[in-house]
Amino acid sequence: SSPEISRRNALRTSYTAAATSILHQLLSPDIANAASNLGLANKLSKRDPSMLKNSVFNIPPGPQFYPDFMHGDWDVTMKYRGFLFPSTSIPKEKLVANVGIPGFQKLSIATVGDVGREVTNYQMSIDKSTKMEDRKLSLSSSINGHLGYDAVREVIYDPKDNPNRISIDFIPNRTRNANRIELFCNGRESELVSAEESASGQTVFLCAEYIRQVTFGLSQEFGVARQVSGNYGHFWTWKSPKDSSSATITGNLLTAAYLDAQDPMFFEEPSKPVVVYSHDLVATRR
Repeated sequence: SSPEISRRNALRTSYTAAATSILHQLLSPDIANAASNLGLANKLSKRDPSMLKNSVFNIPPGPQFYPDFMHGDWDVTMKYRGFLFPSTSIPKEKLVANVGIPGFQKLSIATVGDVGREVTNYQMSIDKSTKMEDRKLSLSSSINGHLGYDAVREVIYDPKDNPNRISIDFIPNRTRNANRIELFCNGRESELVSAEESASGQTVFLCAEYIRQVTFGLSQEFGVARQVSGNYGHFWTWKSPKDSSSATITGNLLTAAYLDAQDPMFFEEPSKPVVVYSHDLVATRR
């Protein structure tokens, strides 16, 4: 059987325990105390994946700015925690058969190029003056890390010109899954929960991005280009160091996959996620 069919079979069999784990992650005790408002902390504290609805595109968002405790250069370890199928409208068996759902094929979610990979290492850098992430570094190192070999030729991104579009070019013939990926950010949210408000006494930074990804690659028919669109949201939670001497921060990434408007099942679940993946993050200062 193909690797992608095996990937979907694994999703079938490993579901129950992972679903319980992710539901608990959705309710972080560090943000529950600050969840009385209507912000991102409130959304993630509900222990309800249906709260992670896709963003309705309106005004293009500005760039993401990061708090002081995240500034600098980091080595990040990403560990796969699990996934769940939160839809009450579409049976799990029907979803698993849909190869177009982000995460079911490699590189269908650029930031997490192989969602089921147990451990992936990549680099992250956040500039102290601009407070912005070096997306060229984090995307190229994460994609190469998930694939297990160097495949990215260039990441084209200018946040001053357009913070909401990223182009990723791949080395020709290095991977069948993509020759080029275009990322469009349709919405962002962020919230900083103070140490006084969090249960652990650590500052907690939450941020979200709603992405439309267009992947260009080779189809099964020789010489014919393939174009696949997917929609998903990333929801990050980062905790500040436990003390001033610590060089480590911890976090979690929830990725909510949505159906594309062209998908035959779209009107059965037009805005809520049909799959949610979870990855734990540990970043050590370089």
